[in-house]
Amino acid sequence: MEQNKVWSPTATVAERVREAREQRRLTAQQLADRLAAQGIAWQRSTVAKLENGNRENVSLTEWLALAAALNVAPVHLLVPIDVADDAAYQVTPETTVPVVVAREWIRGSRQLPGERRREFTAQAPEGEWVSFDTTTPDGQRAAIEWLKRSELGTITTRGDSGEHR
Repeated sequence: MEQNKVWSPTATVAERVREAREQRRLTAQQLADRLAAQGIAWQRSTVAKLENGNRENVSLTEWLALAAALNVAPVHLLVPIDVADDAAYQVTPETTVPVVVAREWIRGSRQLPGERRREFTAQAPEGEWVSFDTTTPDGQRAAIEWLKRSELGTITTRGDSGEHR
């Protein structure tokens, strides 16, 4: 992927679809057939138009069907994966952020710069946001237990002998 450009959602989807299709050794017709199985009536030429940048947009339904047909998480079609974290990504016509910020925002783990975190997290399902006061021994134990159960992170502690994982 090209490093020094502003990535737009549609252009990124187009490039990522082509990359994923080629990695899976699928023809454009085979991808169109897979899309048909997902309820999207694309022709081989529609796949080619997307991949060649001759399609202005992709609907949400098409984007999700492309992800399903290619067996890839939707976020990995929407945001570039092989660019520097600080590469520019255009989340709206007026808002450009680093790729890493766009990916975290799309995943729901970070609000866009300048936005209020409390407002952002208020729309998340109950139980999705967890916090611990790790300045206390009880909070540290609770955080470690939660991480062990959830398998969502790495536990790192520092003691007299250095860092342990």
